[in-house]
Amino acid sequence: MAIFFPTFDEIQNLKVKPEIGELYLLNFLKNYLDDSFEIFFNPFLNGDRPDVIIMKENQGVLIIEVKDYALASYELDERKNWKVKKINQHIKSPILQVLQYKENIFNLHIENLLAKKISNIKNFNIVSCAVYFHNATSEELLNFLVEPFKHDKKYLDFLKYNIQLIGRDDLNENTFHNILEKSYLISKFPSIYFTNDIYKSFKRFLNPPYHFIEQVEKEIPYTKKQLEIIYGGKEKKEQRIKGVVGSGKTTVLAARAVQSFKRTDEEVLILTYNITLKNYIKDKISKVRENFKWTNFIILNYHLFINTELNNIGVEVKVPEKFDENSEEFKEEFFEKSYYSNLALFEENKDKLKKYSSIFIDEIQDYKRPWMDIIKTYFLKEDGEYVLFGDVKQNIYNNKIENKDISTNVKGVNELKISFRSDYKIQDLTIEFQNEFFKDKYEIDDKNEFANVLEIDFQKDQLGAINYIYLSDVDSVVSLYTIIYQNAINKGIQPNDITILGNTISLLKKFDAYYRYSSNEKTNTMFETNEMIYRYGINFVGKEPLLWLNEFKKLLKRENDKNEEKANNQISILLTLYDLYIEYPAQFKEKLEIRCKSFNTTFLDLTLFLEKYINEIKEFKNAYNPKTLNKNLKFIRDNKKMNFYMNSGTVKISTIHSFKGWECENLFLIIEKRHSLSFDEILYTGITRSRTNLIIINYGNTEYNDKLNELINRVK
Repeated sequence: MAIFFPTFDEIQNLKVKPEIGELYLLNFLKNYLDDSFEIFFNPFLNGDRPDVIIMKENQGVLIIEVKDYALASYELDERKNWKVKKINQHIKSPILQVLQYKENIFNLHIENLLAKKISNIKNFNIVSCAVYFHNATSEELLNFLVEPFKHDKKYLDFLKYNIQLIGRDDLNENTFHNILEKSYLISKFPSIYFTNDIYKSFKRFLNPPYHFIEQVEKEIPYTKKQLEIIYGGKEKKEQRIKGVVGSGKTTVLAARAVQSFKRTDEEVLILTYNITLKNYIKDKISKVRENFKWTNFIILNYHLFINTELNNIGVEVKVPEKFDENSEEFKEEFFEKSYYSNLALFEENKDKLKKYSSIFIDEIQDYKRPWMDIIKTYFLKEDGEYVLFGDVKQNIYNNKIENKDISTNVKGVNELKISFRSDYKIQDLTIEFQNEFFKDKYEIDDKNEFANVLEIDFQKDQLGAINYIYLSDVDSVVSLYTIIYQNAINKGIQPNDITILGNTISLLKKFDAYYRYSSNEKTNTMFETNEMIYRYGINFVGKEPLLWLNEFKKLLKRENDKNEEKANNQISILLTLYDLYIEYPAQFKEKLEIRCKSFNTTFLDLTLFLEKYINEIKEFKNAYNPKTLNKNLKFIRDNKKMNFYMNSGTVKISTIHSFKGWECENLFLIIEKRHSLSFDEILYTGITRSRTNLIIINYGNTEYNDKLNELINRVK
């Protein structure tokens, strides 16, 4: 018998019983599949709720969405949109629904899976999709979904390569064997793509381990005020927690979330704005000395949460024709009005939405008021716990301020006034910055309320260090690399303790490549690398290989590789390194020579090849660059942020926006010549990311040079 998670007996005794079609399918799988198959019913996917996932080690994964639809009650329009006849209302296609679960597994949930897909598009076949229609036969499905559109080859190819349609009569040994074969779950040979590492990643994600109290050796020494908030959920169910930088807001949020779960024995929803904070909050929860299941905590940012919930209940996200031709500002405003801030949409679907007994929102200063109202009105159970955390001075998205504070849907404020994060020089700079930039806009923190204690975990010099460097008319990439090596690496500071923050990805991405190939060290970024851009482009043209691409593989003696992943990676590395060599020949010629040798070619052969195909490669770069791949880059960046960890053993490189909420030991903060509106809040947020040592490097911004010079001289 197949191995079930939870067990088959536990599934039958769940509070929310399986639907008739789900139970019928599970019974069939129990009787048909052997113990080499693992079956996950309503598995934990951090907000996504697929019905059934079948997994087999060394083979692959199959997601099955189950529908009890009576097809006679539905119709498809000419664009294949599903409509409920009786009420003339569109619903999301179950086919698109299950495919969205697959996309999210690659783009968000399983670490390194998106990178694998970018390296070789065939890795996308690791996961297959199917929809089981319990109240339909295979012939009825054919007549409903296929026959009316048999003239549409594009649609038929879409079905053929992306989805399997299963009727109740298909649940027999022979037909289901064919379904599993087509999904690569039954094969004479093990998959070269579904490696043991990927299998283990899926297993950890779908069935996360239990958190035992014994795993946490040290109890967190909470203050009296923090304890009041942590254990106050029963009496004070609606609260807004306001705190100074480093006052332990997220630590308190994590502890209160655990106590809320213990009290209700129900899932806890934790929302942020910054997607990167998922792992930061999870790390804080892991330090709470209590027993709990990780599956009881859903941690997402607002937009991903809304996207997953709409997909879970089958609400179709529709866009106008030629939507991609519009500006990014237009698209953002369209989604905001139509979905993220559309209270009427949620009112219309309120009976379908999952409700939570406890909802916690971090970074509330980044939330629009309609978002708060949607979450509280449509996702919170009656008499549920609703707690908001934030610091108005980190209002980097310039949300509306009333009486020097943000507007929320909770009355009153509970304040955490003691900061434990920064050493005193940085604390002093924080206060001076507030007085200089925020005195007419926000309430200023009281310097006397900062904690007068030595940080136990770090044992650094209590005074810390602040350095300010102003540079103009220099190469920012080369000078930044030199500064980091002179002030950090050569002085014995570990790469893991170094973070570089800036305001634009273009500069940071260029520096990332320069740093990696100069130092031969890895980095941890929250954005795509240059190599990823090249690999994405190679994948896009993979179906119709270009002449120069085929010749490149021959140059590397990889034209006969079964798996193209290595060839694509090597081409991407050489193109990136060659770009660096063209701009900085003295620094990178030898490194390019060494890399060529390791890839079975020579520097001379590579340069001759690239000169021969210079126009074709230039055309390729113009076709596949950050501007043309904008939508795909969002998936890459979200994936990198969702899987970001501080203790990666490498230098961290990020925008200030993406790093908001995190903290680091040694921070190099970049100010570029041009900056965006509300840069005061962005710069303040950047400064307050440092625990101990802060180096601000200003590349020609005269406006901030005058202000910062004076501020820093006051606290030095």
